[in-house]
Amino acid sequence: MNDLGRRLARIAFDERGADILLMMAENQGNVGPVIISKGQDPGDARIDVPYQLVAILTNLLPFIGKAKVAILCRRCDEKALIELAKRGIVDDASMVRIGLACSKEQIQACRCSDCVPSKVDIGEAAEPCPEDALAIELGSMTIEQRAAFWMRQFRKCNKCFGCTLNCPVCFCDDCVLEERTYTPKEGIPPELAFHLIRSFHLADKCVECGECERSCPVDIPLLTLRKMVNRDMKNMFDYGSGDAEKKSPLLTTLDDQPLEDDGHAC
Repeated sequence: MNDLGRRLARIAFDERGADILLMMAENQGNVGPVIISKGQDPGDARIDVPYQLVAILTNLLPFIGKAKVAILCRRCDEKALIELAKRGIVDDASMVRIGLACSKEQIQACRCSDCVPSKVDIGEAAEPCPEDALAIELGSMTIEQRAAFWMRQFRKCNKCFGCTLNCPVCFCDDCVLEERTYTPKEGIPPELAFHLIRSFHLADKCVECGECERSCPVDIPLLTLRKMVNRDMKNMFDYGSGDAEKKSPLLTTLDDQPLEDDGHAC
């Protein structure tokens, strides 16, 4: 275990009373997520790989039980946990967040305007990136020009589902994108409904972590699309994902009553 790993273990177990710790580590030349208990050696901790730990956490929850979980959190991870807690998928009281400040390079790569976690435990806070250059360019186009741009991008899609599988806030038990009524199994690229449905489902919960864009094998600028939808949500409803105090306007009726749902609310 390197010095960073020892520091993370001390924060998680000694200072904040966690039962287990989810982090990134290098072991025998391979870097990946690890989950450890107090006293275990995970290998050498790493913070330079922007692995989506929250998406991994949601898959582990059925096996964790009532354990108090410490997780290394960038600001986008922190917002993802807030969105999951609002929908009853994680118990906020059982989460221990270890705040990780993103590097300048990571902030630029994600064009991130909200990059500092509530509490910085690891790293140093850096300046945000004020705007997405492609979003500005698209904003200066006509509606017809923007539509033509996105149609060109979506024609590259091979329906690999990388954008959904790696998204920390894609948590529906039954994914509507796999429902053949809306998105037929046959056909590459998928019909436009595939991307429109996904955009609507993420409209009130995308945390702009950039994992969809990093996962896309054909370089569709999905993060820019998410940012533009988030901007519209803010302008129309004064709502942004990761706000623990406000309810999503898409999860309530017109008279502000919660929608009834038997399972996880999308």
